[in-house]
Order: sequence, then C-alpha cells, then structure tokens
Amino acid sequence: MKLLLRIRDFMNSKVIQKIIMITLGAVALAWFLIRVIPKPSRASYPCQRAAFPLASAFVIWLTGVVSSLFGLKHLGRKFSHKQWVVISCSIATMVLLIAWLTIFPSNIVDSFALTPTKEYAPAVGFDWKPGASNQPIGEAKGIFPGRVVMVRDPKAAHWAGNWKEKNDQWWLDKNTDKERVSRMLSSTIQKLTGAKNDKSSWKKIFEYYNQSVRGLKNRGYQSGEVVAVKINLNNSSVDKQDNQTDATPQMVLAMVRQLVNQAGVSQKNIIVYDARRQIYPYMLTEIWNEFKDVRFMQENAPDSKQPVNPAYGDYTGLEAADWVEGITYSAGKFNKAKLMPRQIKEATYLINLAILKLHSYPYNYMEDGDEGQTALTMTGKNHAGSIKGTSELHSILNTKKEGVKNAYSPLVDLAASPNLGGKTILYVLDGLYCGRKWRCYPSHFPNYPFNNKVEPYENPEWPSCALASFDGVAIQSVGLDIMYAQSKNNYETSYHNVPRILVRENADDFLREMATPQNAPSGTKYMQGGKPVQSLGAFEHWDNDSTMRYSRNLNPKKGKGIEFLHFIAGKNK
Repeated sequence: MKLLLRIRDFMNSKVIQKIIMITLGAVALAWFLIRVIPKPSRASYPCQRAAFPLASAFVIWLTGVVSSLFGLKHLGRKFSHKQWVVISCSIATMVLLIAWLTIFPSNIVDSFALTPTKEYAPAVGFDWKPGASNQPIGEAKGIFPGRVVMVRDPKAAHWAGNWKEKNDQWWLDKNTDKERVSRMLSSTIQKLTGAKNDKSSWKKIFEYYNQSVRGLKNRGYQSGEVVAVKINLNNSSVDKQDNQTDATPQMVLAMVRQLVNQAGVSQKNIIVYDARRQIYPYMLTEIWNEFKDVRFMQENAPDSKQPVNPAYGDYTGLEAADWVEGITYSAGKFNKAKLMPRQIKEATYLINLAILKLHSYPYNYMEDGDEGQTALTMTGKNHAGSIKGTSELHSILNTKKEGVKNAYSPLVDLAASPNLGGKTILYVLDGLYCGRKWRCYPSHFPNYPFNNKVEPYENPEWPSCALASFDGVAIQSVGLDIMYAQSKNNYETSYHNVPRILVRENADDFLREMATPQNAPSGTKYMQGGKPVQSLGAFEHWDNDSTMRYSRNLNPKKGKGIEFLHFIAGKNK
C-alpha cells in the first residue's frame, strides 16, 4: 500500500507531469511530421487529428522557452562572447515557428476545418458538357443488349442528414431499411433479366456469361466456383465513424442474400473485397450476423479495432490481399499496378458493385482532401481497388496532367483483363447515397426523377436507387447522364453560389475508348491475352433530362445502343 502511495505521489509531482507533457508533445510532433510531410492528405486521418493539437502546443511552448532563455540577462552575459549561438538559436526558432504557422496551415489546417480557410477561386477544368444525343457507338451487351435498369424506393434511404454527428450515420440500419433495399435489388435484377423470380434471374445471369464469354452453352453456376464482389470503400477505415460515402452495408447484404439464397452460392465461396482499404466494422457485422462464412478481403491483415466474426470469436473470414502479378496494360509503364490479389485472380466470377458517384469536386466547404483526378468513380474506376499500384494510375487519369482529351485509359485494360474485368457477370451501381467526389458526404439529387430537397442539407430525401446492367459501358453512360442532370440549377447559396455538383472535363473519353477499343480515339492498340480488345459495351447520351431515352428506347427494333428502364416504387416510369 505504501508503495502505491509513493508511486501516486511521484506521478502527481509537477516535475514528472511536466516531463510527461513535454514527451507527449515531442512524440506528437515527430509522428505528425513523419506521417504528414510525405502525404499531406494524411492530416485528415483520426490519429493525425489527435496529434496536431499536442504538436502545436509543443511548438508554441518550445518557442516561448527558447525566447525566454535568451532573454534572461545572466544568460545573455554568459553567451555575450558567443553571439553566434544566440543568433543561430534565434533564427532556428523563428524558422520553426514561421514554418508551422504558414506552410502547414495552407495544406493541413484545412483538413480539420468544416468550413474552408482558403479563399474562393472559380473551378478550372470542370466545364464538361455531353456531346450529341442518341449517337450510339460500340456493341451493346446483355440478354437484352444495352439494357440498364434503375429501380428507386424513396423510403429505403431515410438518413436525417446529420453529417457532423458520429452517432447517427447513414450506414446504420435505423437510417437505411435493409429489407426495402433487398426488395429493390431483387426487382432490379428481375427486370434486367426478364425473369419472374430471383432464382430464374441468376440462372440466366450465369448462363449468359458462360455462353457469351466462356463459350459454355447452357451452363449455370457450378458448386465450388468462387464469386468475388468488388465494392467501393475509398473512405473506409478500421474505426470509421464519419458520414463520408462508401459502399452501403445494406446493399452489400442484399447482394449476398441474392447469391446465397437465390443463386445457390455457398457462403465460403463469396469474397467481398476492396484490396486497397480496410473494411469498416459495421460492414463486417452487417454481413456476418446473417452469413457467418462469407469471406472479406482487405489491404492488410485484420486490425484489433475491427470486430471479430461473432460466430467464431476470431477473424475467420477476414483476410489480407495476397498480391500476385495478373494485370497487363496496352500502354504506359507500370510496376505495382500489375499486381492484383491472388484470391481474385483465382475466382471464377466477379460482380462489380460500385457507387453512383463522381470522382472530382473543386470546393471544400464540407469535404476535405484534394479535388480528385478524373470525372467518374463508378464501375470503371472501382477496380482501382483491385490493384496494388493504384497511385501509378493517378497521373495518367488526371485531366490536368496526362489525362488530356482522347488519351489512353488504363481503365480499359482493367475492364478487359481476363483476370479481372473479363470475369464480370453483373454491373451494379449503389445509388442509395450518391457522391460528388471521391471523399464526400452523400449528395441530394434535386432534379428529375429524384426531386430531392437540398436545403437544408439535414433532410431525409436521397436518390435511394439501384442500377444494374450486363453492359459495363452502358451503365456508366447512364450514370454520367444522371450526374450531369443533377448538376443543373443546383447551387450552394451559402458558399459563393457554386454548383453543388460539377462534372470534370473529358468525362466520357474513357467510355468512348471502352466502346471502340479496336478503333480507339486515342489511337491506342488495346491488347489483352495477345489479342485485340473488342468492344466492351455501348456508349451514348440520352435525348434529354425529362424523358431519358436512348436509341433502343426510341426505336426498339432498330436501335443499336442503350435501353434504359426506370421504375419507382414498382411502377414503370
């Protein structure tokens, strides 16, 4: 007992407390500098947000100590014959303080603010407009060629929009009705395939893929074959609490329910993955609570902050990507971008479950992070989470660097790769909570057919939809037209009246490359497996925002492009 009291008195002494505070400040400063200087965007990470105040306090304290030290008369006399010491220390102190207060705030402090600290400047390179309507190119894919189906249930997503709160997130079951989402996805798949029930739909899905891609007639799913589901978790973390957009747990659950209960895929043969991020806790528990043997794959090994599988009490079903070479490119020089997860290379089929979302936005009055590199982050760019060297693609996709008009697009190679995009049996866009940027909060869609209220932001009206297609080019063409339509007459009156949604330049260039890779606008000779890449799907723009008709809607018999069917609450619109 006496020993404990002595330890308590020792720890409560002012000297020890000062030593602890100084040590914490020094460690926080070192950690912050080591992590943030190489990559300033890390300043928004929770650990750096915690370290920054301690580091700042330490810098200010250190500056005061040094200044006071050389202001003392007796020390001044002591160092009077060594003026170089005083001058050097003073200069070093001034440089440290100026650097901290001027260089870092311009790049880092903005990451902590919910309102911008930078002066407003008009956006550059966000003036894209679609070309001529109903001029289809490429070869439409699907049981019904070029068909894209959208089903919307306004009651499925009903989050109140409290984006600053960390206990009322959009991804909670109380804010997103998983039963309505499951019914919505079921309806979408049935209308895409023309089947009367889900089991028949999946029979058609597998048979269509096996016949058209593998040359196997009347062959459905076979026991033991692995189905990978690629989701978008760009803003995920092991302790995610924010409201930034990611794959919706309820939509992923709906897809797993379809695969297990309707398609007959064993749980252990389903891999849900994003190989460039850690999977956030609620996503894991949402699936494991119902399907304990479904596998998840992420960038690294399980983290102690992630929940264990409740059925096993450990991390059974959560694995790290095992990187192997598997991707080839038709142009450019890539290294780590050639690597993909072994688990996906060995899978038989793939479902591309992306988000209805743009990749770039120039203003940070809500979000943080850079403005992005390219226009879309739908099913094409979703595979940035299927390769290791994602950063190697950034410059070539960036429209302000190498991604100029009609440039080579590595997204074509990812989509055509026999080890990756070539395995795709179904393309889906999660449109429950859509986004305007790679890192963003969900966006309201004020225009037809959604007609969401946008002010105040804190309101429960969202796009709340799902889109599906066999055609990876067609579904992104429709997604782009939707996003462009929602950018019109949609202004943020509280911040310089800027558009809430903007589409970056060259937005549809990669879709034109995908539609006609054998005669690509860039002049690139796209090759996969030693053979020229053939058309990956149909591209065109709809006639107008109110009718949303493509060539096959206008002329079902002679149309060569896209057919768009959209339904609201079960009624054909």
